[in-house]
Amino acid sequence: MDSSGEPSLLLAASVHCATRAAIKEARKQFLSWSNLDEPDSTFQLRVPATMPVVKELSGLDIVERYLKWKMSRV
Repeated sequence: MDSSGEPSLLLAASVHCATRAAIKEARKQFLSWSNLDEPDSTFQLRVPATMPVVKELSGLDIVERYLKWKMSRV
């Protein structure tokens, strides 16, 4: 058994890095759908990265609000 804690720390860091990469790609895709040519903005992803924070940073909260608005008009 490894008592240094390195495997656990590296696993947590890799999940955080993968989440940041996914958010960055989602933001880029959202901008392309919106036909916006904005520069790639920086963002802070704090730990722990909760689902509401990830959704907001990736733009999914905007999509959900739009869909709710669209469905209310039907």
